[in-house]
Amino acid sequence: MEERKKIILVIDDEPDHLYIAREMLSADGYEVLTHRSPFGVQELINAATPDLVLMDVNMPMLPGDDLAAFLKANERNRNVQIVLYSSADEALLRSAVARHRLQGYICKGVNTDLRLKVGHFLNEHEASGTADRRRLYAVE
Repeated sequence: MEERKKIILVIDDEPDHLYIAREMLSADGYEVLTHRSPFGVQELINAATPDLVLMDVNMPMLPGDDLAAFLKANERNRNVQIVLYSSADEALLRSAVARHRLQGYICKGVNTDLRLKVGHFLNEHEASGTADRRRLYAVE
């Protein structure tokens, strides 16, 4: 019996960032879904049940941290792992993670090994048993 691929949902308004994330993560065997808008995310989560949601913070109309707070307020999303994926200031990201009880953040950048960091969040989530038991912040 073949094991189900881990599903990563990447939400970012920049097509280049979506392309890069999809290429990197697909190369590691993940099923990668992308979405360019903060709108319609709940429906995607309901349909795909992703193992991890990577969410850009700087999106027009609805910032990613506000969207994450909205998603986490819904009981059916309690165990959805949401990781902010942004080039925003790290102090802002740490604050948003703590305030909205997210799993952590990954800084975008040339030296970011996205595959390694995503793998770390997924492995920590599996080891802890639930998303609420252990929160992670930046992955170095």
